[in-house]
Amino acid sequence: MKILLIGEASFLHNTLKKGLVERGHRVTTMSDGNGWHDAPRDIDLRRNLRWGKFGGLWVVWQLLRHLPQLCGNDVVQIHNYQFVPLMYRWNTLLLRFLKLTNRCVVKGCFGDDPQIFRRQAQGVPAYSDTYWSGQLQNTELHRDRIAEVTDHGAEASWRKTTAMADALVPCLYEYWLDYNEPPYAAKLHYIPLPMECEKMVRWCDGEMVKWCNGEMVRWCNGEMVRCVGNVTTSPSHPNNSQLAPSHPITILIGLQPKRDFMKGAMKIAMFVEEVARRHPGKVQIKYVEGVPYDEYMRLLAEADVLVDQLYSYTPSMNSLAAMARGTVVIGGGEEEYYEFIGEDTLRPIINVRPDVPDEENIATIERALFTDGMLERMQREGVEFVHKYHDYRHVAEQYEQLYRSLLAKG
Repeated sequence: MKILLIGEASFLHNTLKKGLVERGHRVTTMSDGNGWHDAPRDIDLRRNLRWGKFGGLWVVWQLLRHLPQLCGNDVVQIHNYQFVPLMYRWNTLLLRFLKLTNRCVVKGCFGDDPQIFRRQAQGVPAYSDTYWSGQLQNTELHRDRIAEVTDHGAEASWRKTTAMADALVPCLYEYWLDYNEPPYAAKLHYIPLPMECEKMVRWCDGEMVKWCNGEMVRWCNGEMVRCVGNVTTSPSHPNNSQLAPSHPITILIGLQPKRDFMKGAMKIAMFVEEVARRHPGKVQIKYVEGVPYDEYMRLLAEADVLVDQLYSYTPSMNSLAAMARGTVVIGGGEEEYYEFIGEDTLRPIINVRPDVPDEENIATIERALFTDGMLERMQREGVEFVHKYHDYRHVAEQYEQLYRSLLAKG
């Protein structure tokens, strides 16, 4: 198949392309790089800031230059209703053109949009960054964020692009919940986030090892040493729990002060600080802010635990990146999500939520960190979970099946 992926969300399309190409498809990516992520793309749509308000002319020129790539595809997939960095009405017009000149169009449900905020206000899912404990929360803090996807033509653009799409693909369970109602349910297809993870964690003589500073390492007598044993891609002893180091448990907390009202990491940090006070010398907390992406990935691999999001219902891309590296996540892992995907064994996430007393969340974290063998089990289960559900090759196969079913319908 000839496939065009337009827009980007946390490397989703970039990673998906790798899986689709390995399956023999011709894939082109077109995006602005998703801001600071600067994701690789074949056609660059990033606005030239030196042009000020006329930066959109550069984007239009790029679209005109690459008009042949915009036409004649079997599948065009856009990441949301504003898939190119132009005004909303231009996105709507562009999608009409793509609909006419390609065989089918798929729209991703990969982030904020009017439907998600509308359903969150109704308590779907049970809690989110804008709603918990039976009521809207932080309304002033979210005012501008919600206005961005409901005002200035955004609502109309979202409605029209959603109607034109042949299929809607949410990448998170909570997004699926938000869209699982008429008239969207009929063309709704949940497909999980793709991760490229086979080189992140290995097992050496039955013990989990990680990458650190370009070398395979593990803990031995409380010290990090190079792995020189028999390295494999899967555990030879899945129940082996000898990994536990005698060093303090390292917990990584990534700070985003301007976005913490959406994430709640600082609230979880308070829980972690309390656990550390109860267990002197057994917990080491590392706060990081504004580090380059590669440096952050290295810190993820070195940490035992990552503090992610208080308001997330299921694991985000950040959580999955940590789990793939053998790092346990404090974040979203609700039981109904495991039931939705059919997982009855693996429980790799320390699940915290905003609608319970703080002491309950503290007790949950404390139990996971200091119950013998529990942290080590969750490290292994996290790696297994990501491989089982989020390996980019498996995810690409699911997208391929969806594409073929749409093409078969004509």
